[in-house]
Amino acid sequence: MRVLFFGRSDCEFTERAFHHLQKLGCETTFIKSSKRGAVLPEGVDDWEGEFIFCFRSMFVLPKKLLIKAMIGAVNFHPAPVEYPGSGCLNFALYENASQYGVTAHVMNEKIDSGPILECRRFPLLKTDTVSTLLKKTHLELLDLFLDVASDLVRGGSSALAKKASDSSGERWRGEATKIKDLELLRIVPIDVSEDELLRVIRATHTENFPTLINLHGFEFVLKAPHKSAGEV
Repeated sequence: MRVLFFGRSDCEFTERAFHHLQKLGCETTFIKSSKRGAVLPEGVDDWEGEFIFCFRSMFVLPKKLLIKAMIGAVNFHPAPVEYPGSGCLNFALYENASQYGVTAHVMNEKIDSGPILECRRFPLLKTDTVSTLLKKTHLELLDLFLDVASDLVRGGSSALAKKASDSSGERWRGEATKIKDLELLRIVPIDVSEDELLRVIRATHTENFPTLINLHGFEFVLKAPHKSAGEV
């Protein structure tokens, strides 16, 4: 089985997913991404095979590449169907959702809109933060990849059709959020209430991407939360 596998640089979960494909005996072309907006490597359009798998990849794949997968192109989305797009985890925390999850779906031209193959959910705790929920999500996403990739590689087109049929009750909900939506969420208005401030901190604050305030052309970033970001 020939697989074109898109993953993320410096990601242990991506590496484990790739090694699993090797164990399955796949002839795998492995392409890594490290930032948004990166250009696909030269020659990738020449690939031909049965499956394209995307796992934590930052590439947006064009239709001319997607159709090269003779059986199917599958993305492993780090969110349930209720949260298509980017920044999903952050919006789930902001909305105080009671559960989160991961989704495997067929890829098409529009981001996070293709047929669902499987959606798995797990509890989102009141004490969860961006960091803790990221860890849970990456583990769940890897488990989903191991199971779904195994079934598809072994069963081919019939396995793909069966998974789509079994998950026919799942539908994407709402429009896909974008990075600019997340950027707006992490900017706190100066007249914010305490409850709203704690919600935004819980949903957006990390050491590398802190919650911030813009005031008279100056940017003030949160160095460390005064209260636990989980206290909402």
